[in-house]
Amino acid sequence: MSVAFEPQPTPYQSLQAGQWVKLICGASYQDMPTIRRLAMIYALAGVDCVDVAADVAVVAAARQGLADAQSLVKRWARDESLNQTNTSATPGIWHYLGQDLPWLMVSLNDSEDPHFRKAHFDPNRCPPDCHRPCETLCPTQAIQFADASLEPSASPDLSGVIPNLCYGCGRCIAVCPVQNIVAQSHQARPEDFSAEALSLVDAVEIHTQAGRQREFAALWRRLEPWRNHLKLVSISCPDDPHLEAYLQDLYAIMAPLDIPLIWQTDGRPMSGDLGKGTTHATIRLAQKVLATNLPGYVQLAGGTNGYTASKLRELGLVRPDSSTQMDYSDGPTTDPTPAIGHHPQRRIAGIAYGSYARTLVMPILEKLEPTLPGLLELGKVEIASPSGVVRHLEDALDATDDLGRSQKSESLSTIDSTGDLKVAIDQARQLVGALKAGGEAKAPGDVRNP
Repeated sequence: MSVAFEPQPTPYQSLQAGQWVKLICGASYQDMPTIRRLAMIYALAGVDCVDVAADVAVVAAARQGLADAQSLVKRWARDESLNQTNTSATPGIWHYLGQDLPWLMVSLNDSEDPHFRKAHFDPNRCPPDCHRPCETLCPTQAIQFADASLEPSASPDLSGVIPNLCYGCGRCIAVCPVQNIVAQSHQARPEDFSAEALSLVDAVEIHTQAGRQREFAALWRRLEPWRNHLKLVSISCPDDPHLEAYLQDLYAIMAPLDIPLIWQTDGRPMSGDLGKGTTHATIRLAQKVLATNLPGYVQLAGGTNGYTASKLRELGLVRPDSSTQMDYSDGPTTDPTPAIGHHPQRRIAGIAYGSYARTLVMPILEKLEPTLPGLLELGKVEIASPSGVVRHLEDALDATDDLGRSQKSESLSTIDSTGDLKVAIDQARQLVGALKAGGEAKAPGDVRNP
C-alpha cells in the first residue's frame, strides 16, 4: 500500500481561497475518545479547523487527536511496507494534513443557547409500555435503558441520558409521548481555562442571538486575556428580523480586530444529518449576511451536509477560483495573513460540518477500533485542570459519566492495520473535498448508507 501527500493550504489561505472547512464536534459533546478519533480522521482529510466544547479535557482530547494524525504521517513517511508502488490490489493512502495543523476552536455562549444544553429525564417516570422513541431517535446513543428482561436485577438508575454523549440536539424532547424529557442548559466559561490550557486553543467561537448586545459585550470583556493568543474569532448567530443591525452592533463592540473574523450562519442547528433539504436554511441566512457587507468572512453551519457545496456552486456563492486546483507545493500562492477588514468578493468563505460529518464516519470509526495494533509515536498532551493540577490525557479519558459508565478509551499507542483507516480518511475527504480544490472529491452519499 502506498502513501501520498496532497499539498494543502494553511487555514489562513483557505479563508482567502473560499475553501475553509471546519469540523464541529459539538459545543456540548464530551465523548472524549470519539472526539479524539474525529479530530485525527478529519485532520488527515484536510479540514482547517476543529471546533469542540469549552472543556479543558475535551480540548486536550482533540489536541491529542491532531497529534495522533501527525504521528501517523511521520510513521507512514518512513514505513517501507507502505511506500510500495500503488496498484489496484493495494490501493494507496492519501492524507491531506498540511504542515500547519488544523486550528483548534472552542465554543462559548453569551447566554442560553440550544448548543449548550443536554437532555435529562427521570426514567422512573417512563411508562412501562412506552416504545421509547427517544432511544431510537438519539443520533449518539446517549439514551439507554437497563433491560430487566436480560438482567432482572438491573437498576433503573442505570437508565437515562449519558451526559458525555448528548450534544443537545433536542430530538428526544420533541418525540417523548409523556413530555418527560427536559433540556438542562449550561454556560461555557472562559475563566475555566488556565494559561496552560489556553495554549492548546487557537480560535474561539461565540454563540449569540439578536438582542443580546449587553451580554455579548460582557463576554467580550471577559475574553480579554485570550485575545493576544487567538488566531481567529467566529460569531455564530441564528436568523432574526433584526439580524443585520445586531451584527453591526457586535462588530462595533469588537472593533478594532487584528485577527480574521468569521460570521457563522446557523441556519438549522444540529440538523445536517436529517436530509439534504436542511442546507437551504443556512444558505438563505448566508445570503442575508453577505448582503450586509460587514467586514469579515461568511461561513455556513447548521444544516450543512453533502449537498451544501454543490448547491453553493450552483448559486454562484463560492469564489470562481475555488473551482480550480491550487498549487501549494512550492509555497503559498496567497498572502498567508488574510485581509482583516473585508470579505473577498462577498462570497462564501467556507462550510462547517457538524452532525452530518460525525454520522458519516462513525460506523467506520467503530470498525476501526480493533484495528489499532501498530505503534503511534507521540507524547501525551498535558492538560491543566481548573484546579491547576496537571494531568495527562489518558488520565482525563479515564472518566465515568453520571451513570457510572466508564468512558475510558483504548490506548491509541498502536496502529498496524491500514485498510479501515484508509476507508475512514477517504470518506471524510469526500466531504471536505467537496469545497476544497473545486470539489474534485465526489460528495458522499446519504449518511444512512456510508
